[in-house]
Amino acid sequence: MPDSVVRSGERSYGQMPQEGWPAGQRGKDMLGFVALLTSRRTMSARPIPAVSLLLALFCTACASLHPPAPAPAAEPPGNTALPDLATLSYNQIANRYLLPLYKQIAPLEVYCGCAFDPGTKAVDPAACGFEPDRPWGDDTSRGHRIEWEHVVPASRMVETLGCGSRAACRALEPFRLAENDPYNLLPALGALNARRSNHPYAEIPGEARAYGRCDFELQEWREPGHRRARVEPPEDIKGDIARISLYYSQRFGLRFSDAELQQFQAWSTADPVSAEERARAAWIRRNVTGWANPFVE
Repeated sequence: MPDSVVRSGERSYGQMPQEGWPAGQRGKDMLGFVALLTSRRTMSARPIPAVSLLLALFCTACASLHPPAPAPAAEPPGNTALPDLATLSYNQIANRYLLPLYKQIAPLEVYCGCAFDPGTKAVDPAACGFEPDRPWGDDTSRGHRIEWEHVVPASRMVETLGCGSRAACRALEPFRLAENDPYNLLPALGALNARRSNHPYAEIPGEARAYGRCDFELQEWREPGHRRARVEPPEDIKGDIARISLYYSQRFGLRFSDAELQQFQAWSTADPVSAEERARAAWIRRNVTGWANPFVE
């Protein structure tokens, strides 16, 4: 993992300029000057006027009472009140820092285009045409709310770090930073978030619609000892997904196959950055992370 992810940069400070001596030191220098005058008086036949001594003593007092004004402090880089991504959970980060964004842009979840309430995260699935393919788990509740979808699944982060499980990996700061990164969190209908699980995104031939009007396809099959699946997202978020994935490859060192990287490049080209995606990325940079997704901004 790149050092820039797990280490914060060090700031170097310049030395104080020579003219900025502390007042106390200047006072000592002036006292030395007075002593020099006094010694010269004893060595010289010509007396030193008393006014010169009084002037020297007056300057010493001024130096002590009026120290030099400090140099103005440099402006801190970025927002100093950014959250600590390594200590909060991804739900805390998304609910505190992403939900307010959806009061400024269209509050639509990503898989079905369902409008949601940014205050309660509630969704009316009938209004956007979501219909479950079959009763599954807690569709009754998860079909009526948004959840925060990890575009890059946490399982890919576990695989990259080799820490065994999501629970075990949370002891590692690099994992917490990757799991909680808000660029990777998109609002999704809870029922479709559950169906996507950690399956990879891919192109699925046929465009079969099993979830009402939602442009969300899930293809499942079995191999000896394994159940396989893949998901095709809607056309208008394929580019967003690609740019998030490429960002994770660059920032966190996640490994993707050559086929996946080619797919991301193709999706990013076919679905270029929209004004809304750019606004979302800028919001995250200013208010949450302090750094940009270079594939968007």
